[in-house]
Amino acid sequence: MIIVQYIDEVWNHKSPLLPTDPYQRAQARFWADYIDKKLYDLGKKILLTKGEEQETAKKEFIECLKLLEGELGEKPYFGGENFGFVDVALVTFSSRFYAYESIGNFSIEAECPS
Repeated sequence: MIIVQYIDEVWNHKSPLLPTDPYQRAQARFWADYIDKKLYDLGKKILLTKGEEQETAKKEFIECLKLLEGELGEKPYFGGENFGFVDVALVTFSSRFYAYESIGNFSIEAECPS
């Protein structure tokens, strides 16, 4: 996410990824960090463990996604009407969802349709 922050700082006059308001910017960084750390760790457990440990990881993974769905609400993007920093963080994980579902034998979309 460091490179994304750099890009935003250098070219933010065209289409900023982080909000200009300091509090909203801190919130965006918090959620991006949450995605980067929490979802990565749980995804790794889904892929590399079996049995009860994998089941626990799947449950926690879905709980994290539901929390993010709640934060997203009815907005098209986490930043409101514009694609932003948190969206960049999450989209990198969405490409791994198929692998998580296949190896973990569960459906993310069934649990978290948004």
